[in-house]
Amino acid sequence: MGGRLEHIDFVVAPLVLVIEDNASDVFLLERALNKQDLGVELLHLADGDQALAFLRRAAASSDMPIPSLILMDLNLPKHNGEEILREIRGVRHLSGIPVCAWSSSQSQQDQTVLMELGVARFVTKPLGLDQFMEIGKIIKELLADRADRY
Repeated sequence: MGGRLEHIDFVVAPLVLVIEDNASDVFLLERALNKQDLGVELLHLADGDQALAFLRRAAASSDMPIPSLILMDLNLPKHNGEEILREIRGVRHLSGIPVCAWSSSQSQQDQTVLMELGVARFVTKPLGLDQFMEIGKIIKELLADRADRY
């Protein structure tokens, strides 16, 4: 009664953590990613408090899902993007996760601070579906770069 074990591949979709307070932007991002068939799973957190709570749980527990990429707005209620990025960099098992920051701000000072904190990309917040499609391309590049390193 020799049974045969078959090899089964499980494909796990990359998890993209989206920290954004504007539900319309999250909707457009989701539409753009679906149109590009990127096969990612989005985990949406709507403000700085939710983001910090998630990050602190991740720091305390290795059972938390680890995102493949973090996409975050800079201007969030309760805690700004810089505070959240500093927290991300303090969580050991998130230290290698690429972070893409977006903002409607064109401040060179904001961009400089974020680059010093290790943001992989800073992009101007998109306004329409076409510009969200460009974000999809950036997400695809960042995920591919991360996969190449591991």
